[in-house]
Amino acid sequence: MVKKVLVVSDNQHILKSFDSIAKKSADKIDIQYAISPSSNLEDFTGLGEITVINLKSEQRVSEIIAIYDLVISAHCKQLFPAVLVNSVRCINIHPGYNPINRGWYPQVFAIIHKIPVGATIHEMDEELDNGAIIAREIVPQYSWDTSLTLYNRVVKKELELLEKHFTEIINGNYNKIRPEEKGNLYLKKDFNNFLLLDLEQKGTMEEILDKLRALTHGTYKNAYYIDKQTGKKVFVSLQLIVDE
Repeated sequence: MVKKVLVVSDNQHILKSFDSIAKKSADKIDIQYAISPSSNLEDFTGLGEITVINLKSEQRVSEIIAIYDLVISAHCKQLFPAVLVNSVRCINIHPGYNPINRGWYPQVFAIIHKIPVGATIHEMDEELDNGAIIAREIVPQYSWDTSLTLYNRVVKKELELLEKHFTEIINGNYNKIRPEEKGNLYLKKDFNNFLLLDLEQKGTMEEILDKLRALTHGTYKNAYYIDKQTGKKVFVSLQLIVDE
């Protein structure tokens, strides 16, 4: 029986939502929350004591294995080491529809490559976003979506799936779905390769809009070009307004 659960996240909204869902559950479990060293503790208020965990530390990972029955990654920026996923049941809440959208920034590649996107909760193994699927669902996407609006829709679906399957996830009494194929794996370097805009590149207006939509994420500085006269980096983002 699961008694101690560790939830590691670098997303304040998701961590608070997880805590809210957990408090409504009838399961009597001890849940502790942690963030990565790259996150700011001051951003994670209202959740009681939060630990900073470096998963590159062998000693810290050994402590986790000794203490916890279940470890959940909820948009954690760190990779879980093989020794951890092979020693303790580890669950990942992933903002992509596995196996179509494995890896980084699934909504970005969904827009650029015109492929489905959604939310997946799955067991973790040694490969990135590759383990047995517990729950998944595709979310709709529209021609006026940016990376941010589509991401927000995916996160909403993640939390819906988490709430619906929370008891099964905690207790481990769920049906597993093996991924149908390896699917698509996108890495951070793949995302970085899209950021520099080639001013000489030719394409349809739809292709250009798709790329700019995919790289527009609120106030983040993603897409850019180099001004030919000054050599300065100029960032580009879109504002899309739907006529209701």
